[in-house]
Amino acid sequence: MNRPRHRGSGHPGAAVDRNPGAAGRIPPDPQPEGLQLRLVGAVWNGVWELARRLPEPVAFALADAGGRLAHRGATGARARIRRNLARVVPPADLDRAVCASFRSYARYWIESFRAADLDPADLGRRTRDVGFEHLDAALDDGRGAIVLLAHHGSWDVAARWAESRGYHLAVVAEVLRPRRLFEKFVRLRESVGLEVVPLQRDRASRGAMAARLSRVLAANHLAGLLSDRDLTGAAPVVRLFGEDCRIPPGPVVLSKRTGAPIVPITMLQRPGRRWHIEALPALDVRDGSIAEGCQAVADAIERLIRMAPEQWHAFSPVFLADLPVHRRGDWAPSRAAR
Repeated sequence: MNRPRHRGSGHPGAAVDRNPGAAGRIPPDPQPEGLQLRLVGAVWNGVWELARRLPEPVAFALADAGGRLAHRGATGARARIRRNLARVVPPADLDRAVCASFRSYARYWIESFRAADLDPADLGRRTRDVGFEHLDAALDDGRGAIVLLAHHGSWDVAARWAESRGYHLAVVAEVLRPRRLFEKFVRLRESVGLEVVPLQRDRASRGAMAARLSRVLAANHLAGLLSDRDLTGAAPVVRLFGEDCRIPPGPVVLSKRTGAPIVPITMLQRPGRRWHIEALPALDVRDGSIAEGCQAVADAIERLIRMAPEQWHAFSPVFLADLPVHRRGDWAPSRAAR
């Protein structure tokens, strides 16, 4: 009998524990949300529902127009993405890449809003996948796989595609405000089969998150970690595109804890409302230091981004040289990791 084209995750015959209901397990917000925040949530919710109801060609065309308008009007975001992309693309291509990044980001949101409505068979016809022998080989070892993601391309559609091919994924999501909108995103992702593991800053929550991801990996499933942006200001310093930045050590720490390899994956947007999803060879960071492992992760993130720099949604400062002094932590150029 021929092996299926996609192995899928999990141990043979074992049921998938998707651990639904993450929104109900988040502690109440200690601070009441003001009127402005509630209005922001209402606007986002309205755009979300409109995007779901419009014909797909119309929704994508409006997103593209909105991205172009944002590129013209959002001067602060345009300056930030320009500084980040200047490390990646040649000067002659920078203006085009900056505009394309706004259009890609707008498309990402429309795709996210519509992800649960995508027909799996139609999604399969419109998606080209490459390199999944690397993921399948990692899963053959039975320890699960840590999926290394960046804010790049269309990761919500990638999750929908993966679940439809038998790969169960648990993803970490930072708890954001307005809470009702965050909870709706949680329910959206759970509706396509994902498990959402909320990320909160206190030590107990981080410990519970690590324990849950370890159980997911022990069941030979996937743990997805967005790893191109540090939220703490205390992560290891690495070199990315030749400059210093911090990236979260989570993938490396989790790999050392569980023995699971790290598999970099991205889903690229293609013209005609199509996609290209690609898995790179697995990283083994179990030996060596945390800093060495983080640099290997940074190198893999760089390879993902280089596939389509204009689809890197880096609208916040990434590189330490772009941060104000009070946000650089203990970093100084002479002390950065080389």
